[in-house]
Amino acid sequence: MLNSLVAGLTSGGVYALLGLCVVLTYRLVAVVNFAMAGVGTMGAFIMVSLMDLGLPWPVALVIGVVAGSLLSALIGSGLVRWFGEHDERTKAAVTVALFVAIGAIGLRLFGSTSTGARRFPTVFDSPAFTLGDVVVPQSVLVSLAFAALITFGVGLMLSRTSVGLRLQALSERPGTAQVVGIPAPKLAIAVWAAIGGVSTLVILLVAPRLGGDFSTLSGLVTTALAVAMVGSFKSLPLTLLGGVLMGLLEGFAASLDEIQKYRGVVPFLVILVLLWWRSRNEVWDTAHSR
Repeated sequence: MLNSLVAGLTSGGVYALLGLCVVLTYRLVAVVNFAMAGVGTMGAFIMVSLMDLGLPWPVALVIGVVAGSLLSALIGSGLVRWFGEHDERTKAAVTVALFVAIGAIGLRLFGSTSTGARRFPTVFDSPAFTLGDVVVPQSVLVSLAFAALITFGVGLMLSRTSVGLRLQALSERPGTAQVVGIPAPKLAIAVWAAIGGVSTLVILLVAPRLGGDFSTLSGLVTTALAVAMVGSFKSLPLTLLGGVLMGLLEGFAASLDEIQKYRGVVPFLVILVLLWWRSRNEVWDTAHSR
C-alpha cells in the first residue's frame, strides 16, 4: 500500500498544479477554463514530436512550452475580444467547445489511444530517497515543490506587488480597471499565456506515468476541476491540499484489488460530493433565513 500512496503523492502534486491553473484562471480572468489540459497536452505533444525528429530535449521543451503559451494566449485573446462582455457561463461554454476542438485536432495529428501513445522523457524518475522498502522518486518532490511554489508565490505576488494588485483589479472590476489606466486586455492575455506554459510543464511531468496518449492527458481537466472545487475556485492553499488528497485517495484505491479498476471515477465522486454538500448548505442557510 505504501508504494501506491507514494505514487498517489506524485499524482497529487500534479493534480494540485492543474487545479491551481484552473483557480488562477478563474480568479484572474473570471473564466472556468475547460480547455486548459488540452492546451497543455498540445504543447507537450509538440515537444515530444520534435524530439522524435532528432531535436535535443531541452530545445524541444522550450518550443513546446512556448507553443502551449501561444495557443493559450490565442484562446484568451479571442475570449477578451469577442466574449469580454458575456457572462461566466458563456465563456465556460466557449472553452468546452475549444476543448472538444483541440481534442479532435490532437487525435488527428498525433493518433488515437491505441496508435498515438508517445514515449515522454523521464527526467525526474531517479530515486530521491528511500522510505523503508519504498523508493521515493524525484517526481514526488518536484511536483509538490512546484505546486507549493505556485501556491505561496502567487499568493504573495497578488497581495504584495503592484502587478498583483492590478491583476486583482482586473478580475474584480475589469471595466473600471481599464478606465483608470490598467491595460486589462494585455494583462488578461499575459495570464492566459502563463497558464498555457505551466499547463504544458505539468502535462510533461505526468505524461510518462499515464501512458502518453492525447485523449488521456487532455482528459485530466476533470480531475483539475474536481481539485479546484475543493478550493471553491478561490483558495490556493485549499486547492493545493485538495490535489494532494485526491492523489492519495487515488493511490489508496489503486492498492485495493476490488476497486482498482474504478479509481478513475474518483474525480467524479469528489465533484458530486462537493456539489451535494454545498447545495445542502445553501438549502440550510435559506431555511434559517426565513
